[in-house]
Amino acid sequence: MRRKRVFLLGILLGAIFLVNMGIVSLQDSSKPGIIHYDLTENIPVLLLGSFRGIAVDFLWARAIARHEEKKYYELLTINNLISKLQPNFPAVWIFQAWNMAYNIAHEWDAPQNKWKWIHAGLDFAKRGAVKNPKSGDLFFELGYMYLHLFDQRFFTYAAYYREQLKKEDGEDNYESSLYWLRRSLLNTPKLYNILAIERTICHALGYASACAEKEGNFDKALQYTESAIREWNTYRINHPEDALTYVDDFINTLEMKRVFLQTLLK
Repeated sequence: MRRKRVFLLGILLGAIFLVNMGIVSLQDSSKPGIIHYDLTENIPVLLLGSFRGIAVDFLWARAIARHEEKKYYELLTINNLISKLQPNFPAVWIFQAWNMAYNIAHEWDAPQNKWKWIHAGLDFAKRGAVKNPKSGDLFFELGYMYLHLFDQRFFTYAAYYREQLKKEDGEDNYESSLYWLRRSLLNTPKLYNILAIERTICHALGYASACAEKEGNFDKALQYTESAIREWNTYRINHPEDALTYVDDFINTLEMKRVFLQTLLK
């Protein structure tokens, strides 16, 4: 019994050591353009069986405390270690992705540095999606991040992020958002109801149309507008009980926009 306790203590101390070494590596870095967020990629997972569960519980408690204290770099390292020990737990991938894309990105002033952390957060979430191919909640979070982080109403450098995503990954953020949101619907999300996800898809199509119009791509704007109208009509038919969403108003606005775009394209 005593041997087990000593062994467990050694494991926990080792986990603490890894976390603290990671924090020093992040905080002392003099190259903000380089992101060393995956500090345990080549470290073998030593915690097996029941010891792994105990260590994960310990690390989760520490992660929650560091989040409340806004010690985001320490949280970064802890979450990354948890993802190695518990890769099939979607919450850690969501928690870590948001920490990078929102909390740490917010700490930087230059758009280039903000983007690197946003991009790192998106990549981390996508790696989590590979590990959890049936997680509707993780898919929804990815879809929402691709929608929200590129919204110019909330983020000053959103247009820059959109261009960088196209250059680096060849992705359109709205197409990526719609892909993950629709995939979420197919995988029984637990944290979000179907109505909320379907509404988000409708709104994403509307925002995509507005962005395409602003960029001068009127053909694409019209396609998104027509898709949004179809989605809202389907939503209205499938959910007549939803009296809180102004579906008719959304559809009327989109129909007027469709006429406007059709006139431009004549």
